[in-house]
Amino acid sequence: MQRETIEHLFYGRPEHQRRFTQDFPVLPDVWIEYGKDPNARIEVLLTPHNESDAPTVARVLRERLAKDASGPIAGHVLYNESVVMAALTFPELLRCAVPLTAWWQRSVAPAHQDWTRRGLVELAGRLAAFTPGSPVLTTDPRLILKLIRIVGAIEMERQGAGTQGMKLDGAPSQREVEAFASLFDGLADTSEDSGILWSVSLNRRASTSVWRSRLTVKADAAARLFEARSTGIRWAVLDTGIDATHPAFARRDTTGAKTSQTRRGPAPQAEELNSRIVRTFNFLRIKELLNPDAELPAHSPTTSSAEDGALAEQRVQLRNSLQRGRAIDWDLLEPFLRVPHTMAGYVKPAYDAHGTHVAGILAANWPEAADATPMREPIVGVCPDLELYDLRVLPDDPKDQADEFTVIAALQFVRHLNAHKDLMVVHGVNLSLSVPHDVANYACGRTPVCEECERVVASGVVVVTAAGNRGFNKAAEAADGAVGDYRYISITDPGNADGVITVGSTHRMMPHNYGVSYFSSRGPTGDGRTKPDLVAPGERIDSCSLNSYVETMDGTSMAAPHVSGAAALLMSRHRELIGQPRRIKEILCRTATDLGRERRFQGAGMVDVLRALQSV
Repeated sequence: MQRETIEHLFYGRPEHQRRFTQDFPVLPDVWIEYGKDPNARIEVLLTPHNESDAPTVARVLRERLAKDASGPIAGHVLYNESVVMAALTFPELLRCAVPLTAWWQRSVAPAHQDWTRRGLVELAGRLAAFTPGSPVLTTDPRLILKLIRIVGAIEMERQGAGTQGMKLDGAPSQREVEAFASLFDGLADTSEDSGILWSVSLNRRASTSVWRSRLTVKADAAARLFEARSTGIRWAVLDTGIDATHPAFARRDTTGAKTSQTRRGPAPQAEELNSRIVRTFNFLRIKELLNPDAELPAHSPTTSSAEDGALAEQRVQLRNSLQRGRAIDWDLLEPFLRVPHTMAGYVKPAYDAHGTHVAGILAANWPEAADATPMREPIVGVCPDLELYDLRVLPDDPKDQADEFTVIAALQFVRHLNAHKDLMVVHGVNLSLSVPHDVANYACGRTPVCEECERVVASGVVVVTAAGNRGFNKAAEAADGAVGDYRYISITDPGNADGVITVGSTHRMMPHNYGVSYFSSRGPTGDGRTKPDLVAPGERIDSCSLNSYVETMDGTSMAAPHVSGAAALLMSRHRELIGQPRRIKEILCRTATDLGRERRFQGAGMVDVLRALQSV
């Protein structure tokens, strides 16, 4: 089915002044995805009701799937601390997930008890005949009729009957009613568990938002004037992975010479690489690890065969914990996520340099680059002595895909790292990635990944994210010389979250002349808030690449780490700001340099590290 057909059924005639509101707990993007391929098994995110939790929803859903006649589940239900990810067919979604929602309990269950084909056909007839003043069958009869139309149309496609000749307006046709009735025929009772689920959204795909810029944001002047050193401050980079063997991240003494000096604190495996990349965690394995039906790894990637026997019990505990629906135990998961920092065991990114490039902008210190690369200049990041955590959430191989569930899990792990130490382990997070947000589909800033970012900010961690590269809409065919136009309300998630610092892009050396980059996503947000918050250099940025080399990249992905570095320098100079992300955001925005552009383009302006340090 075409997207336009689903939207017509969902919102009404295009020529009418539609209201893109959410009538059902299943969000529009889910209906649209099933409409494209009704026979597909689609990954969705299930948000629990505030009186329930993710383990409970996962357990109940698995039980319903196992009992339902629509077939085996083969381990398609996973959960983390806040959401459940399930790969469901269309019948599984409707028969096993939707009846668990509070909406079903409130609007559907009171209207009907006879879940047979005949009973459902009679229900549709009674609802179609409803007129004001008739006995109330449900809170909103027209809403149930709309559900019958949407479900019936997609189910007709799934059954191969097709929707040719289907009228898009008016009451459901007999064909739609029959398809709807066949789908819900013999539905199991849901009264005991109904209400534990709040909403169902698509597990959206995440992607990247792809020396002189350091001068542009005045990081060089700040370092000389304040002698600001970010020792003891650590930043988590959620990306494709950082090459910890790159010379730009080697530990160095005060003269700039490489050193093997023992690093204070835990994680001795990092010292073997002599890297400021403190630890590396591969979250691309998280869905495999959280699947209670998947085979557990034969060994941990962090241990030798001799050491592996000690983890056998831990692997069994992990599986038992998931099967019993217990809360996520990150201490059990951590050894299976960790990438060893030994010369023999370390696995560096092989294809995509995006994460290494982002980390270089933030924390590179590579004076030898002047002789080893065509740049003929040292490669120095905003915070050349900053320590980093490498959390791999985007695939290194371009053939693979990333998703929202994986990003959410990594953000939860950051909170776990800080919650189990006396002092903060991770002070900030850089998210140079983008999850496209459909303003007609979800409340802006309230998607699952945005909500998780708000929790991270509430825990005292600065979260910096790219605004996205959707600011320009290139036309398929040029008309009268015009190749496209600008998009407003194009900020991507998690940049729509209120508490994060959302960063757009400007020129690397002449921001006053060139203003905001044409590709940089523009605000305001779908609900009218000012975004982006700041802009920073994001055009033709030279930074680290794979194989101990350099590369030039463009995008708001490159702008975000400039602001992460500014926040790290601010904390390193004024330690009392540690744990106060909203105060840091306010300072950076208040001291930004106005480029003379619209707020929905530039936010507060270009980040100014020197002025921010001077203002406190």
